[in-house]
Amino acid sequence: MQDSATFADAFNFLLYGGRQVIRPEQLRPLDTTAIALPYGSEGQPEPIQRFRDVLKMVTAMEDGKRAYLVLVIENQSQIHYAMPVRNMLYDAIQYMTQVEERRQVRRESGEKSQAAEEYLSGFGYSDK
Repeated sequence: MQDSATFADAFNFLLYGGRQVIRPEQLRPLDTTAIALPYGSEGQPEPIQRFRDVLKMVTAMEDGKRAYLVLVIENQSQIHYAMPVRNMLYDAIQYMTQVEERRQVRRESGEKSQAAEEYLSGFGYSDK
């Protein structure tokens, strides 16, 4: 699945019925490491590190509007009944990383939030 042509074929089959919408040259590999620091039982951060199998980004055009897609494949040779929970954890860590990156951009640019909610979260109403 690391091969971009195979990866694109898998998603073209699953999402588009085999039509060649996602092209291998559009795919960029992303870091498969996810790290979070949730609080443990004593209120101290406890690092969690997870690794996805294959993680790639594609910029696709659809209906004249750009869509950024992050596509992931988790290879399993056996059924893993907790896989939906694992994937939710991976996704939550990825979203939190994006929020932290946006917070850092706001801080470095000196951008001031107008609303208390934006100040507290570091993430604005218009942030995507």
